[in-house]
Amino acid sequence: MIFALGTPINARFRPWVYDWTIKPDALMISAIDFFTSPTTLEKVKKIGLHEFLGWDGQIICDSGAFSAINRKNKVDLNIETLKAIYKEITSQDPSIIKITLDFPDDKIITNYRELYSLEVQPVVPHDRMELFNDIIQHEGYPEWLFIGRLVPLMRKGGGHANRLFSAIDNIKKHIKDQNGSEKVKLWTLGVGAPSLINQLTEKVDGCDSARWRITASNMVLLPKGGERGVGNLTKWRGTHHRISDGLEKDIVIRILQEIDLKSGGLEHVDVSFTTDRTPKRLKTKAENDLPTIGMLLDKLRENKDQLSVYDLELLLRTSGNLRLIFNYWSALSFKTPLNEVTELKESKYKTLDSLLD
Repeated sequence: MIFALGTPINARFRPWVYDWTIKPDALMISAIDFFTSPTTLEKVKKIGLHEFLGWDGQIICDSGAFSAINRKNKVDLNIETLKAIYKEITSQDPSIIKITLDFPDDKIITNYRELYSLEVQPVVPHDRMELFNDIIQHEGYPEWLFIGRLVPLMRKGGGHANRLFSAIDNIKKHIKDQNGSEKVKLWTLGVGAPSLINQLTEKVDGCDSARWRITASNMVLLPKGGERGVGNLTKWRGTHHRISDGLEKDIVIRILQEIDLKSGGLEHVDVSFTTDRTPKRLKTKAENDLPTIGMLLDKLRENKDQLSVYDLELLLRTSGNLRLIFNYWSALSFKTPLNEVTELKESKYKTLDSLLD
């Protein structure tokens, strides 16, 4: 399965440029960034999309329809401009996977046919599979079928995973009934969160997630899913949990240690980690005598047993770049032994080091 990390094209901080032990299989970008920033497109024309992103692997370019629908400021995703954007990136790299414009609903097929010569891949809402029948009848089987509107489906309260996997099973049955199982690869848009990724690898050929960036403003992701507010009990879509003592704390420490090791020291990740400075204050209690960043780093490197949840929150609160890298590791944890660690019972803490070293 291909797993893509969603990222703004103009993202300033790009963890994949570092020499980490893990990388995503692909990056998912959105054409909406070209619509809202014409200067970005001009830069990409000059140096190429791969160099602009600092990425030499697979790229998937979404039309940006979902982002446009959810933005307060209206963006005109007209088909002619999208066609020009897709022509440009195709001329640079024909292997870039381009996704058709799936908005508005009554123009999904029309838009697909308008862009068909550019070898775009179709998007079909999970509850509109009759559109797939229309596509294979007139244009034949696409290489990829991207399934949309799954994120709103999962926001309807409890049981979101059951709704998602039930929808995927129905879609796969529909594709099989149309004799497309051996011809069409299935991609589920926007649902590659850490809590779902292991099951998705067995069900689909591709998925993506941008949650690692969305939550990083004031939260961190756990490797098996779930967001944790960093020090200020942030509430994001109903979430207001903090890192708990025990296995959660141990996992957070090990990820921070790995980042510290691979980056040559957290001091090189962000200028905020100047060792003689004090960390950013949290909003959950009054601090009169905060430790310095250097003291916290010494604990992380030499006396990890002395690190409290509060110390971890101080570190993570200090740097948005660190939260981004942390979430990057969590999003890709299914590729690492961290995936096994999160299955452990508290009685098996002693095996933590042996699994991760």
